[in-house]
Amino acid sequence: MYSVAQPFQILALGGTPLQLGIGAAITTATMLVFLLVGGVIVDRIPRRRIILASDLASGCIVAIVAALGLSGALRIEHLYLASAFFGMSAAFFQPAMTAIIPELIPEDVLQSGNAVNGLSFQMARVAGPVVGGIIVATAGAPSAFAIDAATFFVSFVALSLARPPRREPPPPEPFLRQVRAGIAFTFSLPWLWITIALFALVNLAIAGPLIVALPILVRDVLHGDAALYGAIGTVVGAGEIGGTLLSGQVRIRHAGMAMYAWAALTGVAVAGFGLVNAVPAILLFAFVQGLSLVGFQILWDTSLQRHVPREMLGRVSSVDGFGSILLLPLGPLVFAALVERIGPDGAFVIGGAIAAVLCLAALSVRSIRELE
Repeated sequence: MYSVAQPFQILALGGTPLQLGIGAAITTATMLVFLLVGGVIVDRIPRRRIILASDLASGCIVAIVAALGLSGALRIEHLYLASAFFGMSAAFFQPAMTAIIPELIPEDVLQSGNAVNGLSFQMARVAGPVVGGIIVATAGAPSAFAIDAATFFVSFVALSLARPPRREPPPPEPFLRQVRAGIAFTFSLPWLWITIALFALVNLAIAGPLIVALPILVRDVLHGDAALYGAIGTVVGAGEIGGTLLSGQVRIRHAGMAMYAWAALTGVAVAGFGLVNAVPAILLFAFVQGLSLVGFQILWDTSLQRHVPREMLGRVSSVDGFGSILLLPLGPLVFAALVERIGPDGAFVIGGAIAAVLCLAALSVRSIRELE
């Protein structure tokens, strides 16, 4: 719901495409600052504790945004501060979620386990955007923020009642030595560091138009509102559910080739947003985007969890996150300029084409083709 409410709240406050981009850039830049620190912390203390702290703090932050919005005191600067918090929170939450899965799921069903884990997220992606879009269109963005804050508190309570197996973290080593060890291990596996480096560019090309151009495309080209924007997000979630169910049932031997085929298809789908300016076509491309992106993500998470020692998984996951989003703060700014120059549809075509070409080129790397 927050992902629908935030851009339309910025537009309602008179924001420009550049200001939409700045909000997303702040989130990513803050995440970059804290990611390597977050990876070490995830390997030093119980991962469940980090996840709980993230839920509780996120609920409080969104509740403050909702209160400011309902009182009429909300400004774009407040949303920027919330974006900075979410970047910091994600720097701890995401490595913790990746690292905790092998503690809960036997290795022989790890790929299926990742699919089940992702299914809950994708179900929320189906319901959240359409509900959020309807709430924003009928009651305003502050009401959507208020409901979103409540979901974080519900999650905190539910996870507080869960009792996963206890994991005793290894004795702490010097902080910088742990950072260096995580980076060194990452660069010892060519398929790992090449993919991280490549996706710095791929994520820039995909996320830039989706963050900046999509709200403008919906408003100015498709002549829709927040409800249509939310419906597109819901269809992406439906595609992710399809990709999750497919990935959970199919055993794939050549993981590297399959991952990059999925990623190239994501680029094609993103380009499709700009090629056909009709709502049914946009919804079809949104479904394919969700299907292909989650197909890549499940295989990638499973490969990390199988090839990286558990005691280093938090650090390697943080290096992965750091490298993959290294250029992402530039994406919204670059594509905001493209939207103003050539329109939202042209921005989608350029971003999707770049992503697809890069992913197909990666298949020329032997270590990626041979990854099993």
